[in-house]
Amino acid sequence: MTLSDNKKEFPDWDVYYKQNKVETMPWYEKNLDLDMVDEIRFLEKGIFLDLGTGPGTQAIELAKNGFKVTGSDVSSSAIEKAKIPTSNVNFVIDNILNSKFESESFDYILDRGCFHVLSSDERITYLNQIKRILKKNGIIFLKCMSKNEKNMPDDKGPHKFYKEEIINYFKNDFDIKKSKDTVYYGTLNPLPKALFFVMKKLVKL
Repeated sequence: MTLSDNKKEFPDWDVYYKQNKVETMPWYEKNLDLDMVDEIRFLEKGIFLDLGTGPGTQAIELAKNGFKVTGSDVSSSAIEKAKIPTSNVNFVIDNILNSKFESESFDYILDRGCFHVLSSDERITYLNQIKRILKKNGIIFLKCMSKNEKNMPDDKGPHKFYKEEIINYFKNDFDIKKSKDTVYYGTLNPLPKALFFVMKKLVKL
């Protein structure tokens, strides 16, 4: 068992968003994640899910780039804070572990911080739901904390992963198009080390 398999205590996300300003949160980044800026240039316009949307900034920026976007979060407080009348984003409360989204709803999914707060038991459910709600040949863009991040204690914050761990989780159901070392853009200094993956859903006969 690796540390990334151990269960950790995370805050009640609804309480957390009620009690804190989104601009102070470690993952707050008003601009589109630079890793996504590089990727959307090559995408046909389609339907995006910003999974665990939090402050909603990534969903709003994706919508500005011409995508039809839904931002989902388990926290109703996060969704209320994310809603901007002019954003052209559909913000909804949803738990990916028991998602109410219909099958094959999305062309693309951005997960910038959901997977790495799940326990090992929850990751299988997550994977099955991701497969279900992605369309044929759909793509997931996944960012998670890297084992190379040494400034954050292993017993605090998100689970950290080796690149091979993520590949092993997804390789039977997804074509791993890209995997790279990167950072988490946000309010922390220095920026935490992260991993970024582009994975296309396999079509199985």
